[in-house]
Amino acid sequence: MLSDGKDSSVEHEGVLTTRKGYDPWIHRMIIQSLADNQIVVDAGCGDMVLDDPCIIRMDIKLTPYVDVVGDLHALPFRPASIDFIFALAVFEHLRQPFEAAEEMYTVLKPGGYVYAECNFVFAYHGYPHHYFNASVHGLRQLFAHFTELRAGVAPYQMPSFALESLLKTYLALFQAENRVESRFVQSIRNLFNYPIRRYDAKFTPETDFRVAAGDYFLGIKQRVANDTVIPSIIQDVYACTPELQARYPHPDDLASPDNLMIWAKTRGCDLYPQIAAYFAELRPFSKYADSSHSFDRSKIKNLPVIVEPDRQRFIEEETSSLSVWEKAVATLTVEGPAALAQKALSYLRWKLG
Repeated sequence: MLSDGKDSSVEHEGVLTTRKGYDPWIHRMIIQSLADNQIVVDAGCGDMVLDDPCIIRMDIKLTPYVDVVGDLHALPFRPASIDFIFALAVFEHLRQPFEAAEEMYTVLKPGGYVYAECNFVFAYHGYPHHYFNASVHGLRQLFAHFTELRAGVAPYQMPSFALESLLKTYLALFQAENRVESRFVQSIRNLFNYPIRRYDAKFTPETDFRVAAGDYFLGIKQRVANDTVIPSIIQDVYACTPELQARYPHPDDLASPDNLMIWAKTRGCDLYPQIAAYFAELRPFSKYADSSHSFDRSKIKNLPVIVEPDRQRFIEEETSSLSVWEKAVATLTVEGPAALAQKALSYLRWKLG
């Protein structure tokens, strides 16, 4: 369904990573929050194994994990037909990113959500080409016609990833031809002995965007203030329940685990029969045109519940995955031989009980 009618013959620079599901971040939280009759488009999905009937996997190259071959510059969907569209690490590869953002606005329903990520401080990588990087302020300009809910730097877009991308690409292209250049290359490699993921904690939301590997924008299509895709039965309960209004002052913000739709799908069904009846009677959307296509939706309709994404916890998890040898090298490089000896002694005492 490419607009120029040509076959998709684009080749990746390397073998694509086959992903089984989505990272615990904003796009996944919104997928979990929407009802089973609401339609999601993963634009630029790559090799995404998760085959949820609500999620239309779209890319410009056909693979066994792509439902629709299409182009973000000319989306093959009816206007106002999609509830949520997201594009992960796609916008740097678009020839006309403003045109693509307008297309997303057009196909979304009033109240529909957009989530987009784009590289900022990141080395060139082509699929098929790498056109534009954008700061968080650039993303805000791209999606200026949306109502912004959140924008910033995701845990996997922090400055350490920018350093890693630039330096590893630099080393891959730099060919040392003498002893001085070889020492120069080794000095760069030595930087990776430092726990650069841990050092992301040195940055705050007020500073990380200046040297981040990438950034994100989450917005909602609101031509008027009350445009929403939250079902009317839930809106009615919310409108007459002060406790809910206090708990969810921004009811359309579905980027947190504690949001109005998650409440409605769980506690709301217990407290309000009309909400329970709505979810019980709704007809789930399925991207499969063939009614004989068998699919046990109950297995995947609810992705595992996630907690609020926490940058510090992400940093700690990244550094805790280092091997004992990697930690020893990092300690020796950063803190010196005395610190290494002290930590080694403490480690041996711990191991020996």
